[in-house]
Amino acid sequence: MHEEFPHHIEFQTLGKVPDGGGGYKEDWVTVLDFNGFLDTPTSQELFQAQQLNYTLDRNLFYPYRTDVKEQMRCLYRYDSTVETYELVSKPQDQGGQREIMKLMLKLVPNG
Repeated sequence: MHEEFPHHIEFQTLGKVPDGGGGYKEDWVTVLDFNGFLDTPTSQELFQAQQLNYTLDRNLFYPYRTDVKEQMRCLYRYDSTVETYELVSKPQDQGGQREIMKLMLKLVPNG
């Protein structure tokens, strides 16, 4: 399965974290991490996104699961780089077979 899903992905949600002074602050907290496959959208997908006035930078494919939620954000770390993505679609069960999920992502500059 590692060859099919070679990219390690983290999902984060906003949560309360200690601020170091006895209180809390709101910050992104990793709640899920697993392997997936980050792919470049097809030209047809990019055209459709443009027609609907939204940005699409990547598609993420991953093994079927139901715990990824729209209010999360996605991180992909490689070498010394971290790419942060906003979710621009609901997770979709590809073919309805409960095998592979697809999620459309938008790159967050300086994420």
